[in-house]
Amino acid sequence: MGRHTSSGVYYEALGRGDAIVCIAGLGGHASFWRPVAELLADRFRVIAFDHPGVGGSTKAADQRIALIAQAALEVLDVEDVRVAHMIGHSTGSLVAQTLAIDHRSRCAKIVLSGGWAKPDRRFRDLFDLRHLMLEKLGTRAYSAFARLFGYDARWYEQHLAADRLRFDGDDEFDVQTALRRIEMLLGYERSEELAALDIEALIVGARDDFIVPFHHSEDLARRIRNAMLVGAVGGHFFPQVYPDVFADHVTAFLDRRAA
Repeated sequence: MGRHTSSGVYYEALGRGDAIVCIAGLGGHASFWRPVAELLADRFRVIAFDHPGVGGSTKAADQRIALIAQAALEVLDVEDVRVAHMIGHSTGSLVAQTLAIDHRSRCAKIVLSGGWAKPDRRFRDLFDLRHLMLEKLGTRAYSAFARLFGYDARWYEQHLAADRLRFDGDDEFDVQTALRRIEMLLGYERSEELAALDIEALIVGARDDFIVPFHHSEDLARRIRNAMLVGAVGGHFFPQVYPDVFADHVTAFLDRRAA
């Protein structure tokens, strides 16, 4: 069962052991991590939270990466955890980078999954398109795009395919919040600060990721000097497609002794 911090951040915690904070991507929901959390909870205390303004967390007037990082720290304080491993997927990888840069003493190791250091032209064009779709076509079309292009085709066919895509119906989430979140990630760029990081990092990217192509993971691995790069498959949402494989990579990395 989930809990709320005093400022209204909703979070879930599972298992016992060294703490892991799992930070979701653009959608911002703790539930993204449940398949992985259930596997890691045998060894770790796995904590995931809804980003401010998303899901069960209190509405937020502003959307900034630094505010999501502060929410993660607030959850750790409530759980009385001083140091934790940080796992961030996609937009969550920016939050994990921010935590490692600005709050190094709270971070043990970091895992950057489906992430990037800085947006290139294609990245900006893709997210500008998603922004436009949300404005002009609404949440159903926006969500359908994410499902079609975010998952491995075989997994999509088995789990998400329907007789027809539904683009009608009521909005499923707040459009203005989602638009601000796209603007948030496009406005974030601290790539030049990564070279100074002194932290062990696992970079995991899917070679078949259409939304954040694998070369972004390669770029991250070049910029962080203690980084280890792993190539996966499963599309952008590969931690959900193959949670067992992802959990195995994470566990092996966290068990590894520093060189």
